[in-house]
Amino acid sequence: MIDLKGKCVGVVGYSRSGRAVARRVLLEGGCVRISDRSRDARLLEELKGLGWEHETGGNTESFLSSCDLIVLSPGVDGTKSPFRELKAKGIPLVSEIEFAYPRISGKIIGITGSNGKSTVTTLIHHLLTSAGRTAHLTGNIGFPLTDTLGEAREFWVVELSSFQLEETVDFHPWGSLLLNLTPDHLDRYPSVEEYIQAKLRIFQNQGSRDWAVLNRDDPRVLQEGMKVRAEKLLFSRVGEADASVSQGWVLWRGERVLPVAEIPLLGVHNLENVLASLAAGIACGLTLGEIRDGVRSFKGLEHRTEPCGEIEGRLFINDSKATNLDSTLKALESFDRPLMLILGGKDKGGEFSVLNSLLKSKARAVILLGAASDKIDGQIDPGVLRYRASSMAEAVRIGYRRGERGDVVLLAPGCASFDMYSNFEERGRDFKAQVSLLAEEVKNG
Repeated sequence: MIDLKGKCVGVVGYSRSGRAVARRVLLEGGCVRISDRSRDARLLEELKGLGWEHETGGNTESFLSSCDLIVLSPGVDGTKSPFRELKAKGIPLVSEIEFAYPRISGKIIGITGSNGKSTVTTLIHHLLTSAGRTAHLTGNIGFPLTDTLGEAREFWVVELSSFQLEETVDFHPWGSLLLNLTPDHLDRYPSVEEYIQAKLRIFQNQGSRDWAVLNRDDPRVLQEGMKVRAEKLLFSRVGEADASVSQGWVLWRGERVLPVAEIPLLGVHNLENVLASLAAGIACGLTLGEIRDGVRSFKGLEHRTEPCGEIEGRLFINDSKATNLDSTLKALESFDRPLMLILGGKDKGGEFSVLNSLLKSKARAVILLGAASDKIDGQIDPGVLRYRASSMAEAVRIGYRRGERGDVVLLAPGCASFDMYSNFEERGRDFKAQVSLLAEEVKNG
């Protein structure tokens, strides 16, 4: 760990993780230089008021080259200029996760994968805390790891994106979970393989005293997981594994844990999330009874297959967190009722044709929304009925008016939100707000 006293630390990206790093650097006696690509006038005023050296509107080599250490926020690509040149000069560049790691004294449980990370991270944290253990909930879920350093806990439960894992060197979780691997973030990575290699960095420092939870149903996860030096714990929804399902029961090594029907979450993907969390809970020393009680009392997460109202027999579901196509596929698989699917946003480089089989069998219609509408229109099957909407308000009302009693109006966009919203949470909140407004309109005639 670098002693920060008297050192200059470049903080690239002054959002939640960047702010947390800056606070920590100052606490440890260092100084900060803030570099942010934003041209937002409010950010500039804030930085001027703090009196720190800063640049906005871009990241430049000249501004950062005098730093002793550079910490990159998750949205910053360390392979691009000027970071490539700064690395060549021998200046250490690390992620916020790598920066915080050596300052943690508890057991780190890292969760990554293309889908399900937030639910599994939150569920593991819930299992631990409901059983009386102390644990931080942190990472990509919205709470920077660096912000947790002031309070000791037994466990740090950390959601890890591929971006956060990119610039890790010494980061060493005691427990790791790799939930699945499907194409994502191809607007950032040159290939699927480079995206996968970033995910696999979670295992790079694990040894025989550590453990790794792996999805046996995902061929690439299983292939890569067999190379891991840690103890391997497998979960499977369809076959034999440490955590598995048989005859309507969740099992741990053949012993019944709880009926599948008692899981308070929608969708087969959430059954997989429970299986992964079960394996992690066992590895953390929880009893089957503690895990059973924790699963039963888990409320789920906002924006993840979240029911948000029923109007004239149409059920509205908010799955705004479905920001890639595999998430959308899993959402489609979760319902046996006809679907009015709201699809679209900022394209991440996926092929929307992968949805065609389920769209033809399950969707009454697709409602196209956002910047990717033209691309989606050209890639989904011509036989699938589609409508276009210019706003979430219009999309919700098309779902209601063109749908029928018994249908599900499902927001599972398969895209990022940044064409119309600041984040997927804002998109999900808008969907819920429009459902509430529509309910009032229908009620009042």
